Amino acid sequence: MAGHDSYYIEITTRLRSVRSFCDFLSSGGTVGVAPADGLRYGDVTTDLLARTRKEAEALDRMRRQLFPDRADEEVSPALYTCGFTDSRRSRKAGRAQS
Repeated sequence: MAGHDSYYIEITTRLRSVRSFCDFLSSGGTVGVAPADGLRYGDVTTDLLARTRKEAEALDRMRRQLFPDRADEEVSPALYTCGFTDSRRSRKAGRAQS
């Protein structure tokens, strides 16, 4: 059973990562790709978001098929958070005053 647990953890971790990236893109994150060095970057955010959402759906389906008893477990909290915490801001403000 231990091998199954590690596979479940691997799928769940990947699903969390993919969903976090989708959240990042949905909240205004952008991705640009240059076709070659020195050329202008093109925005591929929309295409990448669609592809990443499909990947999340496929991982979710796989997880439900392989682990039906644990398929409804929540995949959150998100792996990544954006922005500064309040304590970090207050430390910087304190340094500026001294």
